[in-house]
Amino acid sequence: MLVRQGELDDTLYAVASGTLRAVTVSPSGEEKSLERYGPGGVLGEIQLVLGGAWSATIEAESPCLLYRLRRAVLDAVWNHEAERLEPLVWIIRSRIGRAQLAEVLPAFLGPLGPRELDALEHQVQWVTVRRGEALFRQGDPADGWYLVMSGRLQVLRRDELGDLKNLGELGRGDGVGELSLLSGKLRIATPYAMRDTELVRFSSESFHALIDRYPKALKTLTRTLIEKSIVAPHASTQRRASTRYFTLVPAGPSAPAAAFAQALREELARFGPTLYLSAQELSTLGVLHDVARLPEGHPRWLRFSSWMEDEGPRHAYVVLETDATLTPWTRRAIRLADHTVLVADATATPEPGPIEVGLLAAHDHDRVRARRSLVLVHPQATRLPSGTQAWLSRRQLDSHHHVRLGNPADLARLASILSGRAVGLTLGGGGARGYAHIGVVAALRELGIPIDMVGGTSMGAVIAAQVALGLSREEMIDLNLRFMSRKPFAQYTVPMVAMLNAKRLQDGMRMVLGDTRIEDLWINYFAVSVNLTTTKMVVHDRGPAWEAVRASVSLPGILPPFARGLHLLVDGGVINNLPGNTLAS
Repeated sequence: MLVRQGELDDTLYAVASGTLRAVTVSPSGEEKSLERYGPGGVLGEIQLVLGGAWSATIEAESPCLLYRLRRAVLDAVWNHEAERLEPLVWIIRSRIGRAQLAEVLPAFLGPLGPRELDALEHQVQWVTVRRGEALFRQGDPADGWYLVMSGRLQVLRRDELGDLKNLGELGRGDGVGELSLLSGKLRIATPYAMRDTELVRFSSESFHALIDRYPKALKTLTRTLIEKSIVAPHASTQRRASTRYFTLVPAGPSAPAAAFAQALREELARFGPTLYLSAQELSTLGVLHDVARLPEGHPRWLRFSSWMEDEGPRHAYVVLETDATLTPWTRRAIRLADHTVLVADATATPEPGPIEVGLLAAHDHDRVRARRSLVLVHPQATRLPSGTQAWLSRRQLDSHHHVRLGNPADLARLASILSGRAVGLTLGGGGARGYAHIGVVAALRELGIPIDMVGGTSMGAVIAAQVALGLSREEMIDLNLRFMSRKPFAQYTVPMVAMLNAKRLQDGMRMVLGDTRIEDLWINYFAVSVNLTTTKMVVHDRGPAWEAVRASVSLPGILPPFARGLHLLVDGGVINNLPGNTLAS
């Protein structure tokens, strides 16, 4: 016996002479011969790299001479002569690929025997698409059909007006490009890799042969095409890959990335199973050791990839914490991200950290890159954030958030936003009736319904700004009583432009909001106005909060427009009095 079924052994064997056979024994004691290995045969390559128990007993049929390669030797060879191991890497990838095909293809073709799987394995071509790259482009001829083995694609289509439309996302087990092959037309959209993606490609001839041989294939593809035709036109119903990957990157040496990662993991777990991984955690789990020093391309990374293919789909969310420097683990974690979260110490310098400068900038011009957010972590006693604009001006971001690690409401709000489960509140215009919004907000709070983001038009913008400040019901009532005591709408003037002079109103707005900027508010906020110069709606989500509110309440004919540069802004209710669609976008 060379090795027994169920044993743990991370050794690779190569047969120099003689013959070995692989035998399995069922729980009932039934013995089954699998395959034989003669001179040149290789055994144990999966265990060498991926680990795990042997699935069969290996015994000699004749005297054998074998060469043995242990994992320590593998690492030593890789560090000095990596090119010598390329054939071994190819063998391992082939074995892993066969296992993936055996898992994915039956969903399209039905049950497959070993011989059928062998035949299909020789028909496919493996394709790797790196983050931001296109698998093929809209308008290309249809020359093959693809199946996603790992990773994630976003499908974009350019319409007759030249606008790009998102048709949805594709993950493991999804087919790509079948419509063009069945119709004989050119490609109708462009799939971009949202993270490194592995696919198998069937040529056009192989695809049509599959349709002829496996009746289930046409039925499955037809059902898929019908689902796409129903779902694609409605952005709100686009199917998304089930597991979302969040990669946390420290934005500077003092960033509390580890503590934040654990806190975020606990909050995300409220919405679904959440997996947390760091270099240390991978070692603790026994998946992979020394990932901070393991070179890119090393065969042992295959163990991580294989483990993630099994473990990732079991979770709704995966939180990846990078190292503080540009290690191989940091690079891989960033390439896996669906959403990159920069974690920063709000009291530190706003200059980008080494990872941002060295790696994230490379993805800034990708057509499809991971969504990127900045989380500024504040001391527990912080009354209101400040200086956020200095952080935002130095980065290309999709959003930013403020949290205090010891404040459960801040962390719960962030987890809701990142997971796509946020509760947003939009408040409409309506003059004095807008004060009823204070009662609505109070009722929501009493019922335990969170307000994760808020915005509004006109009087709704006034109250929404106070919600974003984090004011209580009593504080809002007191503040608005003081505001109205100034009689901001009683200063009449000669109606050349408007009936009222806006000075009292403007001073009142500054009294309510001070010099606070929108980006420094605890809760994400926006106000809506209309640009008379361009006749377009304006969404205010940056700059002084009082200016946004002043523009949003400038009812034409009653109050003079708010001048911003060469543009005149008036009440947002002229176009959109209840901007719920703005909140949703």
